Amino acid sequence: MTDTHLEIERTYDLPDGATLPDLIGVGGILRTDRQEPFDLDATYWDTDRLDLVVSRVTVRRRTGGPDAGWHIKRAESDTVRHEQHFPLTEDADAVPDEVLAALFTERRGRGLQPVVRIQTTRAVTRLLDDDDDQVAELADDAVTATRLGPDGAPVADPRRWREVEVETVEGVDPQVAHAFLDALDGRFAAVGAGRAAVSSKLARGLAGADAPRLRTAEKPAKKTAARAIAKRLARLRASLHRREARLRSGEVADLGGLATTALGVAAVLGAYRKAFPDTDLTARAVRAADALADVTARGASAEDLVETLHRAATPAQEELVDAMTRERIIAATRERRDTAARDVVRFLNTPDFLDLLDLLDDAVERPAPTPWSNQAPKKVAQDVTSVSKPAVRDLVRAAVGDDPRDEDADRAATERAWLATTTMRIAMDVLGDDAFASALVRRIGVASDVLTERVQALHALEELRLVAGIASRGGEDTFGYGVLAGDRVRRAEESYDDAVHALSRV
Repeated sequence: MTDTHLEIERTYDLPDGATLPDLIGVGGILRTDRQEPFDLDATYWDTDRLDLVVSRVTVRRRTGGPDAGWHIKRAESDTVRHEQHFPLTEDADAVPDEVLAALFTERRGRGLQPVVRIQTTRAVTRLLDDDDDQVAELADDAVTATRLGPDGAPVADPRRWREVEVETVEGVDPQVAHAFLDALDGRFAAVGAGRAAVSSKLARGLAGADAPRLRTAEKPAKKTAARAIAKRLARLRASLHRREARLRSGEVADLGGLATTALGVAAVLGAYRKAFPDTDLTARAVRAADALADVTARGASAEDLVETLHRAATPAQEELVDAMTRERIIAATRERRDTAARDVVRFLNTPDFLDLLDLLDDAVERPAPTPWSNQAPKKVAQDVTSVSKPAVRDLVRAAVGDDPRDEDADRAATERAWLATTTMRIAMDVLGDDAFASALVRRIGVASDVLTERVQALHALEELRLVAGIASRGGEDTFGYGVLAGDRVRRAEESYDDAVHALSRV
């Protein structure tokens, strides 16, 4: 069993010999209750590249105190962390499988090794209000940190310091918690203490360590395409980590949001491939980005069907759809969504996804602009347009052409055209409003919109036919499915006409 909670705290550095400030009267504190000191002993683990530290994630095995066990902390900011607890294991030299599984993405699939041992003598003071309810907890820590080698042996002299952590009780509104912590700053300043320059004990303990993920490069020059690409990838990487972590943890995730992020990554890597090194990793990562975009797009489509497929276009049509029809559709679309979500999670656990993350890490943390990407955005946009526009036009023409084909081929051609127009639309947005011709941006946008509508309608028809077929074989009335299908047929036909019109202007 694991336990997860939100941790909001602030850390102060205290000079040698300083006494704790008097906090009575601040933020509702009317009484304090100082506990007996106790000892904590924690070993922190990471990859040999320190992937977890760079991802602002820490994992430790700690003994002593009330919360002994394995802990994963994910930092949202310098003061806000999401902490996950796992039971203490007897083997101090191996990370439990469930901890490794929870860290798969951040550790990039690599093994973990001990990196720092932190021993703390902690004296806790409970900060209480006028009802003797706890407002926060103050931990006065005397810390000794020792950097370790892969075998767990010390590789540097210990570092020692004193710090105070103040953590609000769980469940407090974050804005209230931060206002409370702000109110404490003046009292700590009065005794010569200030906010810690480094709030992480692990970061202090790692001082002097050298690892690949700690080596960074300068940002690309301003007003170049490389700068815009690196900036966009930084946002996309952050969004990808946030969304895939939620999905992997089993939470009800936003598949549509994940698909949008994945499409963004695929668009940047595809349209601006010449901005990246010509290596095997780049080739693998581009393929992985396309695969991620495909599997998440199917998930987003399935998610949309759950919300929309059982609903008719008008109140009059709604009355023609019976309850059994709706229930069967809802059950079928939820099953489709859940299957799609499992497919996404399965991909997130592949080496291909890790290749993609490695390339994003390099692009964001150690950018190495190519001569092509070091040009002005408008020049790069001209090159992208000359390649992408004909390819998009051909795919759209294939999707709305008059050649006879079956439904599966029609849907596949439409999906390819939708993907091409959508990723080009995203790619054009990367370089800013002035890089691409405004008329092209507008026309690609229209083509993407109408093809999105058509793809959704075709997926809806596919699902309705499948569910109606099951109902028919069970002897059920299928009239309601026909009502719902008729509306989707109308949308598909209208979007087809719109797509033909948009083609002439791409």
